[in-house]
Amino acid sequence: MPVYNFGAGNPDPGSFPSQALAEATARVLEGAGETLVTYPDPKGHPPLREIAAERFKKNNGIDLPVDSIALTTGSMQAISLVCQAFLHPGDSIVTEEFSYSGSINCFRKFGVRMIGIPVDDEGMNVDALEEALKDLARRGEPLPKFIYTIATNQNPTGTMMPVSRREKLLSLAQSYGIPIVDDDCYADLLFGEPAPTSFYALDPDSVIYIGSFSKIMGPGMRLGFFAAKEETLAQVLYWKIDGGTNNFAAYVTAEYLKDHLWDHVREINGIVKGKLDTVVQQLDAQPDAFLGHSNPKGGLFIWVKLPEDVDPVRVLELATERNIRYGTGKAFDSQGRDVKYLRLAFGYASHRDFEEGLPLLADCVREARAITLEARV
Repeated sequence: MPVYNFGAGNPDPGSFPSQALAEATARVLEGAGETLVTYPDPKGHPPLREIAAERFKKNNGIDLPVDSIALTTGSMQAISLVCQAFLHPGDSIVTEEFSYSGSINCFRKFGVRMIGIPVDDEGMNVDALEEALKDLARRGEPLPKFIYTIATNQNPTGTMMPVSRREKLLSLAQSYGIPIVDDDCYADLLFGEPAPTSFYALDPDSVIYIGSFSKIMGPGMRLGFFAAKEETLAQVLYWKIDGGTNNFAAYVTAEYLKDHLWDHVREINGIVKGKLDTVVQQLDAQPDAFLGHSNPKGGLFIWVKLPEDVDPVRVLELATERNIRYGTGKAFDSQGRDVKYLRLAFGYASHRDFEEGLPLLADCVREARAITLEARV
């Protein structure tokens, strides 16, 4: 029986530049092989940090000083380091009501309380955030240690926060003295208009910026980065005790991307946009099972609404029996509720997978609804 993997937030496997990376590896080993017997720069391989700065300037229109950037083992290490630097058990943070499951799990392991702010078609509802902060102040409770947000191509909802909302969120954070952790790891995956300016570009003094190479190369490369003002960068790097980010992977990635970055980004965006179109077509063809979905302008994920009278746990059981994998709503809910949503990743699976697997998933929803209705009779 085929496996339909709609759960993995991976790029298209055919977009991985194996041959070009093999050639880049040969050049690295010939020209810089001896340097790999030493430990990396504490901030990581400078040429790859320069590429991170180039990406940031193209996306935001301003310079990102290379000295303010530090490489990490994927963007998740950056999130974990920020938690180590800022959090203690019992603290609180703000996040979107629905957020990346890896970040949620990280926050839980640090023993903090997540204040989940509702998400609408334009990302975090900033009016609801304002009310939450006012309520904390009225009750005399400690303010959150930071606001964590994925404003561009939000995971899991696929929403894009407009610039007006970003400016208001930043103004709120500044007025309460709360830092922002700007998780921008999907910044390059855009299918049309450029994304609004990132929080870090608006205020580098109070924002920690997190980026990733995983979404344009592959999570197996384990390369991410973060940027912050000098004092904050040092505060976070204090906890990075791994001896340095993989220099070999960083050398090879930098050697490849120095000549291919934007062509590669354009290629993968074209591939992934085509897959999204197929997913939307299949979802819209099953309106009784999939009541609605977000409309991503980029990224790798679409957020799908299930019927109110369906048990999402039963849907998962039926889907697992048919080798269908996806992200449950519960996995992305900051409060751990069995919400009536699911997340589909549209970068990794094939068009055929979606054409075959999504109708099967719709059948699972229908069967779960029927079981629920029978139980009520």
